[in-house]
Amino acid sequence: MVFDGVALYAGADTALLTAAAEAGARGVVLAAFGTGNATPAITAAVADLIERGVPVLVCSRVPNGPTAPLYAGRGGSDLARARALFGGDLSPWQGRLLLAAAIATRPDDPARAVRQALEYRR
Repeated sequence: MVFDGVALYAGADTALLTAAAEAGARGVVLAAFGTGNATPAITAAVADLIERGVPVLVCSRVPNGPTAPLYAGRGGSDLARARALFGGDLSPWQGRLLLAAAIATRPDDPARAVRQALEYRR
């Protein structure tokens, strides 16, 4: 499996992130709350994925506005410390395309390819 997407919702646990890793996902897009926020349990699971070499791209599940590592204590700054990538104003679907292209073109370092593509968009 090249990619998996996980949408957060009130009460979401880590089961889908764990299942993605166990199924061999090579990248995950997290459709996070607001500007890119997640619960501590989700953040810990994201950190585990990244430690395994699976890049995690954080996009927002809301219709407008960018993701940014703004808040600590269940916020995006915790995901940033875990080395998650932030998709800016990309929707989860756009983020999926970017991450899939990054994995296909730079399988050795897809996170770098994502960062370069997002920097190019600015």
